[in-house]
Amino acid sequence: MPRAVVGLGSNLGNRAEFLARAIDALREFYPIVARSSVYETDPIGPDQPDYLNCAVAIETSDAPSTILEHLLRIEQDLGRVRNERWGPRTIDLDLLWIDGVACTEPHLTVPHPHLHERAFALVPLLEVAPDASDPVTRMVYARLDLSKSSLRKMSN
Repeated sequence: MPRAVVGLGSNLGNRAEFLARAIDALREFYPIVARSSVYETDPIGPDQPDYLNCAVAIETSDAPSTILEHLLRIEQDLGRVRNERWGPRTIDLDLLWIDGVACTEPHLTVPHPHLHERAFALVPLLEVAPDASDPVTRMVYARLDLSKSSLRKMSN
């Protein structure tokens, strides 16, 4: 069955609890085959608290749009409010990558269009899918230079 990687982030409330609750909710839809370490990261966008980020690999043959529907539902159930772009949030779930799949839809691009630029997404992704590569460019993500990232590993 194909693998997909979901990135998770939280910077409001009990961040670790929101990550755990989101992972539990994901299990209701998909088998989770790997989970990354948790990292604390600096925010992008307006002044706000630091994030906790991690990633999980799931097995699914669902279409990317179906996966996104599940992710948005989980976000809504966990109190996500979309007031400003890159603003603070209880939970953020991003479909980062699907093995061998590329898609561009009005509200979804896979792989995530900024994946190769964001260590807070790429480092956890590589923990759960070390062989991941861009399905269009064939860029092997593990070959990218992540030495300047400001990730702070919190747990395994």
